[in-house]
Amino acid sequence: MPRTLVAKALLSFVALMLTWPITAYGAEALPLAKFEKQIYSQGGEDGVIEKIFELIEPTQRFAVEFGAGDGLHGSNVRRLYEQGWRGLQIEGNPAAFKMLVENTKAFPGVVNLNAWIWPGNIEHLFEEVGVPADLDFLVIDIDSNDYWIWKVIHDFHPKLVQIEYNAAFAPPVSAVVRYHPMNHADSTDYYGASIQALYELGKKKGYELVHASENGVNLFFVAEKYFERFGIADNSPEAFYRAPAFGYMKGGRAPNGRGWLPAESKGPLSYPGGQVGKVFVSPPRLAEVPASP
Repeated sequence: MPRTLVAKALLSFVALMLTWPITAYGAEALPLAKFEKQIYSQGGEDGVIEKIFELIEPTQRFAVEFGAGDGLHGSNVRRLYEQGWRGLQIEGNPAAFKMLVENTKAFPGVVNLNAWIWPGNIEHLFEEVGVPADLDFLVIDIDSNDYWIWKVIHDFHPKLVQIEYNAAFAPPVSAVVRYHPMNHADSTDYYGASIQALYELGKKKGYELVHASENGVNLFFVAEKYFERFGIADNSPEAFYRAPAFGYMKGGRAPNGRGWLPAESKGPLSYPGGQVGKVFVSPPRLAEVPASP
């Protein structure tokens, strides 16, 4: 081949390498949305989890999920347990818990707990079971106090956190349910926190947003030391927000009008000790949090 052609070929190759979206770890900088795949999960979370753990090698192979439901339908961890992972599953509903135990008999490394979770007991439950401090994966899905639970987890540092968000509130709105220990899901849009609120909480806890599921349900955060492996140029809430593509009726607060029924339509939350008013509050914004001395 003539030298001029060789030189041109080399220049073309160099130009391609300079513009090709490759991270420092050789991972192609593609949106995780292309890897969404449903096996047991509610949407495409199974495929995203699989891809993330190709980029972040698990060390403990230990996962925690709450609420775990029946451990089969909508499970984000069952696929991992089938691959030999250990874990903890927590479910507060007695009927669902009975099915959870039945559906996980084949996994001796998995502990199931029937418990109601609140900020004062979550780390205690982890310690009782022997959850490793450097667990690989944490799934927070209780459709109520999710934000407040993640906020108080200090002594455990998962590599990956998956948490449900309230897609009824598009960024830059920072909203979260007012904390009450008896908050619970009631199939309305009163649950959890907005993507903006969770993004800012993640930042404070040392986590970076890497994906929002296409159905507007779950967010994925990785410990900040792994973030560069994903080659993401813009991980702002505006870049990742997805309006809800779920629910059995229209009328939610989301821009596309889809989601659960408006919170006001079913009145306050009820429990044996009384009622809880449905009020969203604004947590402190990142810029409002004093810097560490």
